[in-house]
Formats: sequence, C-alpha cells, structure tokens
Amino acid sequence: MRPMISVAATTGLLETITTTGGNPDQVLSALGLNRAVLANPEGFIPCSTFARLLEEAARATGDPCFGLHFGERFNLKNIGPLTYVVLNSPTIAVADQHVARYLRLYNQAAEVFFTVDERRAYLQYVLQNLDIDVPRQENEYSMVIRLNTIRMMVGSQWAPLEVRFAHPAPEQTSEHLRIFRAPVLFGYATNTFVIDRDFLERQVPAADERLYEIMRRYLEQILEEMPPEHEVLASVRRAVAESMREGHPSITRVAKKIAMSPRTLQRQLKEQGMDFKQLVADTRRRFALSYLGNRSQTLTEIAFLLGYSEVSAFNRAFKRWTGSTPLAYRDQAGPTVAPGESVEVC
Repeated sequence: MRPMISVAATTGLLETITTTGGNPDQVLSALGLNRAVLANPEGFIPCSTFARLLEEAARATGDPCFGLHFGERFNLKNIGPLTYVVLNSPTIAVADQHVARYLRLYNQAAEVFFTVDERRAYLQYVLQNLDIDVPRQENEYSMVIRLNTIRMMVGSQWAPLEVRFAHPAPEQTSEHLRIFRAPVLFGYATNTFVIDRDFLERQVPAADERLYEIMRRYLEQILEEMPPEHEVLASVRRAVAESMREGHPSITRVAKKIAMSPRTLQRQLKEQGMDFKQLVADTRRRFALSYLGNRSQTLTEIAFLLGYSEVSAFNRAFKRWTGSTPLAYRDQAGPTVAPGESVEVC
C-alpha cells in the first residue's frame, strides 16, 4: 500500500493557488482529481499525490517558490493533536522526539530525527517513496512548516545557523533567504536545520503541561494500540481510531479517510482474513481497555471517545467483548494508571 498523508496537510492549498494566480480546479484536473478528494480534513491521500499537487501548483501559478509560500500561509493547528503535543513540549529536543515518533500517523513518507556533534545539532527531515524524482516543493513546504513550528515555540525571530535542502539549487534563492533568515544550501542527502547543540535543551516558555499530557496520551494510544500487522490493517485501524472521535466509524467514512472505495476496502480486508465490523469492534475494545485504566476519565467520556452516543451502548458492547461491564472491569483492574504509563492490552 502506498504511503499516505493526512488531507489536513492540504488545508488552504486551493486558496493559495487562487491567490497566486492559478486555477485550483485545473491543477486538480491535471492529476485526475477533484475538490471532493480534499474535502475531508480527517481523510488521507497518497503522499505521492500531495507531492505532485505541489509541483503542479508551482507550474500552474508560475511561482517556483510555491511550496515556500504555501508553507508560510499554512496554519499549524490544522495538523491537529501532533501540533499541540509539539508546541507544548518542555524542550526543543523533546518536541523533535515527539515529531519523530508520531509523524507517521499523519505522513507515512516522512522521517524526522536529529544528530549532534560537539557543538552543533542537525534536525533532519527525509521524504521517501514519493515516486517523484525531485520533490522540491514538498521539501520546501515541509521545512517552512518546521521553521514556523519552532518559531511558535521560542519566538518569531528565531533562525537556524544554516538550512540544507535535499534537492538541487534553484535559479533564485532570495525567497529562501527572506523566509529562513539564514544561509541556505542545496544538494544534501537530507533536508536539515543546523543549530547550536545547546538549543536542543531550550525551554518552551508557553508550554501547557496539562494539554501536553492529554494530547500525548491520545497520540500514544493511537500509536500503541495499533498492533504490528499488514499495512492495510494498520491503515484501517488508524482511520477507525480517527473516526471514533466523529461518531460511529462507518465503512464509508473509514474508506474515505484512506482514499479507497468501501468495496475495495472490504475486499482488501477479506484478503487479510478480517471483517470490517470485527476490526472496528477489536479496535474499540483495545482503546476501551486502555481508557478504563485511567480513572480520571468517566464512563461518559470514554463512551464518547469510542464513538458511542450513549453510555448504555458502550456498556452493552463492552459486556459482549469481555463478559463484564466497564465499571466492574475498572473495579477489578486495580490502581489508576498514572499519566504517561502504558496499559498492557490483551
């Protein structure tokens, strides 16, 4: 299965194309797409499609720096829980570690990591399996997103010591210099911010510890409740987990999130020996057991998080899964799980 990226990454893309003199429908049509593909911010599209969209937008608008400009306009909060975890992390190093851990929930083609030497640190960003030779626009879009994220954490005047891109140098780099306010180099193996090593330990002044813990636990549950399995099943489980926040995770809603038709989704699940209703129930059961381990969450809150409109529906489902009511299970489970601790799920 091709790596996917959240449709949230395209929020504002059509408006940016219009603002820079292009026709959004013509850009989409050139790739065999229409607006409906980008209509659901909770959905997913192939990463290669997103990369090609940015390249086509640059061509159609006559703006060779389209990726930079779209990145400038992008509202980081559109990304969702990951943004809140990162912006409220205690330090830059912890924030980057969270990006490295959770980014694949939103962009399966991206990898983030940092390395250090005696004086400097290198915040690196790699895009893989895009089926495009030179993803210049997505490289530049992504690096501006990372830049603006750090600036939101420590101040708008922050600049790296150096910026490195994993694509050849364009004819003009004035926009790169304006945006990054640092030397910009090209032709490297990875996209990289070079910074002082000490900056990794920089405190985030406005970090909200309570929000940080809530969002981190949410992402951790999504990540850790997804067992090692075939890519299709993992993608569907992730889409089911996202859909639970919106109500009942129907096959139509889940299929839309992973850019499949319901019929194709059913067929691929059948090939893996899995039924959709069975997968939804199993995913809900895993999350329910984890949520019940934290006594600070009420049964009403847990039912809502699992997509049930009433606690009674959650009670019936849980008794069907385990033979016990949620309250009885919680009473037998022992002490409260502290924030940040994991719950072992059968």
